[in-house]
Amino acid sequence: MNEHNELRELWCSEPSSNTTEAKDVLDFVQRKANRFDRIIVGRNWIECIAAGVLMVVVGSYAFRSDNALVKAGWLVMAASMAWIIFYLVCFGKGPSTVDPSHDLMGYANALANQYDHQIKLLKSVKYWYLLPPYLGLLLGTLGALQERARGGLRWIDLIWPAVYTAVFAAVWWLNEVYSVGRLRKERAKLLFMTRDSDNSTDSIAESQ
Repeated sequence: MNEHNELRELWCSEPSSNTTEAKDVLDFVQRKANRFDRIIVGRNWIECIAAGVLMVVVGSYAFRSDNALVKAGWLVMAASMAWIIFYLVCFGKGPSTVDPSHDLMGYANALANQYDHQIKLLKSVKYWYLLPPYLGLLLGTLGALQERARGGLRWIDLIWPAVYTAVFAAVWWLNEVYSVGRLRKERAKLLFMTRDSDNSTDSIAESQ
């Protein structure tokens, strides 16, 4: 999942110093929430399309392979792509967007819930997104090494598994460490900003 760049761009801007009124904060949160929804939907579509293409490609490789382990590895990869599509369709979006008629805290709580859902999704990436295709690659690698063992294995044969292991580790870090950390910070910032605005509005109302 490569949403970290979009999420960083989404939240890189801060409300201006004169954004002190509750309505200004509400407009700000509404814009952020709507854009966040669009990014999540776009990410899910991109991931599903990419997984669908890979499913067809690796499925065709499976039927052309004579090695049982290699064939099993490609089939596991194809099944993994189908699973990723299913998981994103069912769980990728999260809670529905808040009703536009809701107040500032309603929008803030809804956006915070979206944060919580995406954090939970990203923290489980290693299980539903990375582990299944990685197992398929391992099976395929074992099959390929089995064939090459007949002529003698060389250290260079381990480069490919080392490369894709490093790639999977990097994807895990980007999702579960980097992106989750940024989302948690932005969630805290959102709640602090909206609560501060809500408290200011209450104080003004009480003084009147």
